[in-house]
Amino acid sequence: MTPWKVLVVDDEEGIHGITRMIFRGYEFEQRPIELISAMSGAEARDLLTQHPDTALALLDVVMETDHEGLQLVDHIRNDLNNRDIRIILRTGHPGYAPEAQVIVNYDINDYLSKAELSASRLLTSVVVALRSYRDIRNAQLQDFQQPGDTGAEQQLLPEAALQLKQQVEPVLRQTERLQQFDLNPIAKDLCADMSAWQQRLNNSIQLLDSSATQQPEEAIDPASMMDQILHIFLPQSRRDGWLLDYRVDPSLAGQISLNPALLQQLMLTATELAVLQADGHDLKLGLQVADQPNHLLFSAGQLQGQPRFSNNAWNSHMQRQLKRLCQLLNGHLLEADEQGTIRCLLPLKR
Repeated sequence: MTPWKVLVVDDEEGIHGITRMIFRGYEFEQRPIELISAMSGAEARDLLTQHPDTALALLDVVMETDHEGLQLVDHIRNDLNNRDIRIILRTGHPGYAPEAQVIVNYDINDYLSKAELSASRLLTSVVVALRSYRDIRNAQLQDFQQPGDTGAEQQLLPEAALQLKQQVEPVLRQTERLQQFDLNPIAKDLCADMSAWQQRLNNSIQLLDSSATQQPEEAIDPASMMDQILHIFLPQSRRDGWLLDYRVDPSLAGQISLNPALLQQLMLTATELAVLQADGHDLKLGLQVADQPNHLLFSAGQLQGQPRFSNNAWNSHMQRQLKRLCQLLNGHLLEADEQGTIRCLLPLKR
């Protein structure tokens, strides 16, 4: 099972040792707890970037400065805009950060004094925080199922219908042409194009379906999966005159274990968004081992230039569904980089 990631930030090595001892072999809801240690605020900032799916941060207050822990809270909530991660402050110097003042002024979830902290009290606080994080993630997954009457939601169906129509029309035209040929090489090419458009249509329809794909994990060849995505978008790239470049990390040679249907839907959806944002420019796809250990990174974006973002309801819905697909695979949709590249971080199992 995917572990709960808990970031421990403290400049005392002994605190890390005690924390590891308390949580050794401990599980919450049949998932182990993975402790990630940082000895300073600066190191914690790097680790938060490497582990965006961290569920809980246990922060000391006084480290490089008297208020380093509080500055780290501000960094998490405002600079990273991470409202999901739960934060518990542990301090041996309560005078530097009075509890009443800190609770009011900072978005934290608990405040513990090291002098009065027992193993039982720490376990209780961590379980409460993890349960809160679990509920937040579950609510995010269910958001798209809730009915609403906002303007964007009212616009969704007609815009979705238009999107589907634009993808269906090439299939109909190719079908009419196919009827003029026997099964010769040209007809085979037309059949391949029809299949590609059909798969994109199916993916668009699936994005309107709130149910998750119930399919167990199985061995997947990353290069083969990327090859399928390329062939699905090849007809449009030939028709519109743009190139689709790609790279599969050589170290991914072999097989990985993931839900194949969910992974393909995620890759298709990310690529669809990249196509829409590129507006006719050349694209690049990437599948590589991430900087974060035991994680896979799928990326889709333009080869050059800046993407053109559109805030219509269909694009916004696709972005929400892409985030949901990442979460269903126990992954995380990262912030786009400076070039607007879409990036999906997924746990890697070989």
